[in-house]
Amino acid sequence: LTLLAGDISLLAGDAQGNVSQWFPVKDAEGRRALRRIRGFSDFSQPVMAIAPEHTRKGFLAVDKSGRVGLFHTTAENTLLVERVSDSAIVKAAIAPRANAMLLQDAQHLYFYSIKNEHPEVSMKALWGKVWYESYPKPGYIWQSSSASNDFEPKLSLVPLSFGTVKAAFYAMLFAIPLAVMGAIFTAQFMSPGMRKLVKPSIEIMEALPTVILGFLAGLWLAPFMEANLPGIFSIMIIMPLGLLLFAFLWQELPDRVRHSVPDGWEAALLIPVVVGLGYFCFVLSPVLEDSFFAGDMPGWLRNELGVNYDQRNSLVVGLAMGFAVIPTIFSIAEDAIFAVPKHLVQGSLALGATPWQTLVRVVLLTASPGIFSAIMIGMGRAVGETMIVLMATGNTPVMDFSVFEGMRTLSANIAVEMPESEVDSTHYRVLFLAAVVLFTFTFIFNTAAEVVRQRLRQRYSNL
Repeated sequence: LTLLAGDISLLAGDAQGNVSQWFPVKDAEGRRALRRIRGFSDFSQPVMAIAPEHTRKGFLAVDKSGRVGLFHTTAENTLLVERVSDSAIVKAAIAPRANAMLLQDAQHLYFYSIKNEHPEVSMKALWGKVWYESYPKPGYIWQSSSASNDFEPKLSLVPLSFGTVKAAFYAMLFAIPLAVMGAIFTAQFMSPGMRKLVKPSIEIMEALPTVILGFLAGLWLAPFMEANLPGIFSIMIIMPLGLLLFAFLWQELPDRVRHSVPDGWEAALLIPVVVGLGYFCFVLSPVLEDSFFAGDMPGWLRNELGVNYDQRNSLVVGLAMGFAVIPTIFSIAEDAIFAVPKHLVQGSLALGATPWQTLVRVVLLTASPGIFSAIMIGMGRAVGETMIVLMATGNTPVMDFSVFEGMRTLSANIAVEMPESEVDSTHYRVLFLAAVVLFTFTFIFNTAAEVVRQRLRQRYSNL
């Protein structure tokens, strides 16, 4: 028996050649009990001695047949098992830097140098659930540093990958409908004069530095949304209903009034409507909060529904990053829709199809490769975004898909921790691995976009 570095875990070797790790875990009633966490069964003879490393969660073990093994508990790694003597090893010691070991049998003393620089890394440690010391159950955890030297590194890339996908999902959930629908209207129904104003205005939004968007999202948008949370959700209901009501009333107006607005400029009338509805929702927000949520909607969510509300959450990131992605999707999708040959549109209309039928059955099918490419390029942009998610989230590597919780993405984690990591350390190398994973995500999205685009082009090329 011996204690692992940190004096929390107990290592036990038995007569069957097994070495097991034990540490106290709280049960359902809050009582602490010693529990077997993991084991190593690489010896066939009784274990004679165990020597833990001084600063890491690794250890050296020897058995009666003269074999020596190097292991790491957190990574569940068997690093080396090798015979060094024909007789039983009775004593073993490992150097303070874990770069040498001293073994003794009945007649000889053996000294070996050890090159074991990154034992903390394994597929299990990076991508699997690991049961860490002082934790009630296994989990996916990222915590790369601590104040104590006997810290157990937690280097799971799963919460970072999850945060990357989560941030991109909420950003695209906001950006795709607005960008694609806006592109359809601009290319098909808007007058050329208005299109010359709208399209460059939206495209110039792409020139806004993301650090400014992240700064505004973190310091202005996040507190504003927390203070007006009912207004944010009421916009999702009141805005579409208000626009539908305005469209209905517009159709009921006399022809003389409706025809006074040039064709293709009707969208300009929606600007004051959208502004007015938005203002109304935020004026209504305190009333809704006092009437239905006891004056504190974040507190009501926490107390009544058990939903934690972080000020810098996925909703903030979705709006801010969606705003950054919209110009990319809009520009490419609008070009694809506008490039549909006019003779296809005119032929459809000449055969009696309505403009809406022409749009759905001719224009969108023909432009679908370009629209899909626009969406996937926007997705790639959202996956790789750094400054917005760095400044507008709590940067907490939690695996919770709630829109009210924050996250930490791969790109933000690299930006935060790379300046503080020791060169050539395990942490440093894992950050480079995170960059490779991020590149892989982007590569997969772009490759999938190209494959689907080619298939869509082949399918609808005969239109």
